[in-house]
Parts: sequence; structure tokens; C-alpha cells
Amino acid sequence: MPRFQHTLLATALLAASSTYAATTSTSYEDIADSAVWQSADDQQSLLISTLEGDGIAVYDASGKELQHIEDVEALGADVRYGLRSKDGKKIDIAAVGLPDEDAIAFYQINGKANAPLTEVGRLSLEITPEGVCLGKNATSGDMFVASYDEAGNLVQYKLAFDGKQVDSAIQHNGKPTFVRSMNVGGELSGCAMDDETNTLYVAEQNIGVWVYGADPENVKERALLDVVEPLGHLEEIENLDIVYQAHGKGAIVIADEGQGFVLYDRVSHKFLGKFDIAGVAEAKLVSASTQQLWIGNTELDESVYQTLSWNELEQLSGYKAENTLSPRELEIKGVELVRAHAETKAVDNHGDAADDPALWYNTESPKDSLIIATNKKGGLMAYDLQGNEIQYLEGGKPNNVDIRQDVIDADGNQIALAAASNRKKNTITLYTIDGSSTPIKVLPATQGTLHPEAPELLSSVDEVYGLCMSRGEDGTPYVFVNGKDGQIEQWRISVHNGEAQGTVVRTLNVPSQPEGCVVDDRTQTLYVGEEDHAIWTFDARENGNAEGKIFAKVDGKHLIDDIEGLTLYQTKEQNLLIASSQGNNTYTVFDLNQQGQFVKSFAIIGDDERGTDGATDTDGIHAVSQNLGEAFPSGLFLAQDWYNIDSQYKTENQNFKIVDWRDIAKVLK
Repeated sequence: MPRFQHTLLATALLAASSTYAATTSTSYEDIADSAVWQSADDQQSLLISTLEGDGIAVYDASGKELQHIEDVEALGADVRYGLRSKDGKKIDIAAVGLPDEDAIAFYQINGKANAPLTEVGRLSLEITPEGVCLGKNATSGDMFVASYDEAGNLVQYKLAFDGKQVDSAIQHNGKPTFVRSMNVGGELSGCAMDDETNTLYVAEQNIGVWVYGADPENVKERALLDVVEPLGHLEEIENLDIVYQAHGKGAIVIADEGQGFVLYDRVSHKFLGKFDIAGVAEAKLVSASTQQLWIGNTELDESVYQTLSWNELEQLSGYKAENTLSPRELEIKGVELVRAHAETKAVDNHGDAADDPALWYNTESPKDSLIIATNKKGGLMAYDLQGNEIQYLEGGKPNNVDIRQDVIDADGNQIALAAASNRKKNTITLYTIDGSSTPIKVLPATQGTLHPEAPELLSSVDEVYGLCMSRGEDGTPYVFVNGKDGQIEQWRISVHNGEAQGTVVRTLNVPSQPEGCVVDDRTQTLYVGEEDHAIWTFDARENGNAEGKIFAKVDGKHLIDDIEGLTLYQTKEQNLLIASSQGNNTYTVFDLNQQGQFVKSFAIIGDDERGTDGATDTDGIHAVSQNLGEAFPSGLFLAQDWYNIDSQYKTENQNFKIVDWRDIAKVLK
């Protein structure tokens, strides 16, 4: 039962000393944390507050208590929207830590005035929860819960909803399995996930606020948002939440017992200032809604939550919160989802290693075609279409690779010619590909501008980076290689007696660093991705106009920098250009038969039943339209995966994801 019920006199006295529009109508011995739920029409909101030994209290927007869940020890609270079941049913949920049970309780939020929360599952943990936070991948819709303990350990689970109960999506021997576990450091005091930026914030009370990738398929190296004095603006961090605003704007609000309320820009993490609130002796608890902040006033004789309007926030801090959103509105719309059909064996090297794939088509047995891909820390790999490694040819640091088949050499032989940009020597390394047990074979270059220590073509660009090939109108093979300064070389290649000759026939330029490129041999058009700015087109003929034209700009919608890999999917009817939009982990499709009109964007997500994960932060991509047998009759799509995990969500070295083109074709309709 509440220790204190506000009287009209008590409310009037509080109003006289502050400008709070609402105050929770009941007080309990301890208030631990809270989260705000917003209805779909944004006309109704609930404050869900955990009360330690007094359970959970739910309040409406005016502060009236609607529900009190007793008989649980409750610490930490968070809310997310639209957890979906396989049959398409969606529910909004609240997650609450239960330290006495080493578990997290999940409640469906239905908005009913008499009982807005209904329990829909409990997740047993391997730690004793001191706090919880929820997150949702804004593209895939996958939902996660994270929880931490007193010893600085944090665990994260992927959630599943079967239509009735919420549980861990990943199980091992019938027990829930976390998808991430780490020791952050010392005593932790709060966490929050930003679904739109895929960021997890973890507060280490006497050190600072750590920044991680929120999705276990996109875990970045941790960084610090800020630290305690004298190096930073913090002192004793108690709690934090996020104010979301339209167009990617917003603020992180930190309740700091020594410094008051501290603000940071949600995207740049720039310190924006700090403020105190009259009547709040210690800043300990803060929760954001679309209309205001709820402030936990724990130093009153009878602790309560009180609201701070956006106007009052601006008066106190200078920060203007306008066009505010709830996490419900952060879903990235207009991105279609396809599941990874298979994946290649992980590369041998740790870190940023796998980069770019291509495909060698086996004309005699299409199902035995090979994926040829780069490990830029060590060599080229050949994989079969099931992802098994057939060959690892060590040597150099090949970044990008491309192939042209049916090349006729000077002796009349038909060969499959491959080229890779070798960053170790700043060269182009040439290969032939065949159907033997060692399909990748080095083709020595013996004429032209050669590296003094290797039979490879020596480039003059500042650092070889992206590479693609073309076949001229007369069948002549060419290699385009670009450097980080924007210079692009075009090399004419000829082969005689098992040796190659390369000649630079012209140079092209884009304003800043390019990487991905691809040539449409039908139209003799070169497409180049200038990473931060645009896709350019050039005439691919050696005597063509060297002036480039912008095909599509980074617009923050269809293309979000970096622009990485480029590829073509071509049939008699279709001519599609696909770009890796690395900034939002999607692939952007343009119709070249319709003057480059944007078609759709898609993302590659995991398939827990197959044991495959999705693709994130993709560098190189490659599309194939040929019939590759029963598994891939319409071809396939290959994408490098920066953050690769196994079926139990344990981190592995990078690899390449394989998608059945039929799945992509369905979403492009």
C-alpha cells in the first residue's frame, strides 16, 4: 500500500514551489526506475514505475495511479512497441527486473484504465538484475532486452513472442541463451538503447557513460560518451534516458547526483549543458515521454515523480525539444526484409578482413559455380554455393575482386580472368579461375608497369582500393582501379602464353574517396561509388568522355554514407543497379531501364531456424542472374558481413552472406 496519498493541500504547496504540471498521486518508500508508454495515437501515456519491495505502480498522464502490482521486488523498467509473433500479432511490452528471482518479467501494455499491465512471461537470468533496458532493431524489428548486475556484468537476450508468452528467442537445451555477455567495469547504474542509431548506453556510476552497438549483429568497439570530473562533466551517474526528435535529432538526458541533469546531443554526443530543478535536491531518476520529462524526486519526505514540460526544459537549459517522437515511431519504413539463405565459412583473420565477393559461373555444372572473395589481410578464397571453403590462396592484401569470363587470349584460348586490388604492394594482381580443386591461379604480369618485386601491375593511385572489370565492345578486358584520393585508372589487359600485359589507357577522377565500382558491359557504363557523396557514371570505353556525371546522391533516405559495394543484376528484361548503403545496413536498388529510377531498399536479416545471421556494415556485394541450379534458379546475391555471429550469437570472423534472388525478387515487386 502507498505510504502517502496526496491531499489537495499538499499538491497546492508543491505547485507553489515549482511549475510541475503533474505529480504522481501516490508515494512509496522507494522508487527505483520508470519508463513511459505512449499510445499509437499519442493521446494517452502511462508512467510505469518500479518500487523495489513495493512492486510496480502504473500512472496515467496526470499522475493518477491506475494499477499497483504487489508481491514482487522490482528494479529497472523499460518499454518497447510492436514485438511481433510469427503470425503477425504485435504487442507493446514493459520489461521489469526481478532481483529476488534472478529474472525479468514482461508485461503486455493494453492501455486499459483498470489494469493496463498483464504479465506475459518471465525470463530466467544468470545474473541478479539491478536494471533493464529494451531495444528494437529499427530495420528488422528484432527486439532485445539487456540487464546488468552489481558486479558490472551485462547480458542481452533476443526476444520472441509466440502469441501468448514472451521468452528468449535463442534456447540451448531448453534454457534461454543470451546473445551477448560482457563485463562493463564497476558499479552500473543505468542503461538505454537508441533503436534508430543502434546504440546501447551503459552508465558506470563513478566512471562515465559507455557507448556500444545495441544489436549483437552490429557490435562496435565501445567508446565513452563522457566521464566524471575533472576530465568530463559528470560526477555520480544515477540514471539516463533519451529524448527522440524527428529527423534524427534528440538528446540524451543524464540524472547525475552531483551535477544535476546533464544533456548531450543524441547523434554527435556533444555536451549541451546541464541544469538544476527547483525542489529536486538530487538528480536521480529521469524518463522521457513525447510531451515532457518525468523527474523522480526521491529526496522529498514522500518520494514522487513530477513532470517537467518542454518549455520549462528550454528555460532551464536552453535546449529546445520539438517534434518529439516515441520509440514506436523510429521504425525504418520502406525497407524490405530478406533472410540469409546461407553463408560462407568465416575468413581466417580477425577484424576487418573479408571485403568483396564475385562469382565464377560453371557453364558445365552451374550448381558447382564458385564464390571468389577477398580476405584483405591475406589472400583470395573460393567457396562453393553452400559456403564451404574450396581454396584459400594466400598472398598479398586483396581488397576488391572482379571476374570476366569468356575472355579470349592472344593464343585463341578462352579463359576466366580475375583481378584484385592488392593493397600490400599497391598493385593489381591477376588470376585465372577454373573448375579444378585449386580453382584460383595467379596469372603473372610480365609486361607493362610492373612492381619490382612481384609479377603484378603497379598502380600510380595513392592507395589501391576499389576495383572492377569490364569487357570492351571488341571483347578486350579492362580493369578499373581507384585510390583513396579519388583517382581512377583504366588498364587494358592482354594475355599471351600464360602471361599478362597491362597498359594504363586513361585516368578518371571523383572529388573524394571512392571504393565500389561496377561496369555495365551492355552500355559500356562505369558506375563509381564516392563513399560520402554520390554514385557517378562514366563512359567505360578507353576513348570515351572522361567527364563523370552524378547518378544518385547520398540523400539520408535511399543512400546513407558510406556508399560501398556496387553490383548489377541483369536479365533480358531487367537491368538493376544495387548499392550497399552502409550507413543504415541496407541495399538500394535502381532500375537502369527506367533512367535509374529508385525501386526499393532491402536489408538482409538472419534466420534463426537456419542458423544464419544477417548482414551489417556491408562492404562488397555481388549479384548473379544466371540459373545456378535447384537452390538458386534465379541467381543469388552476395554481401560481406562485417559483424558475423554463429547460431548461438557468438562472435566469429567476418564472412559473406548468400541470399536466394527469388526472395529479393518478391520484395521488389
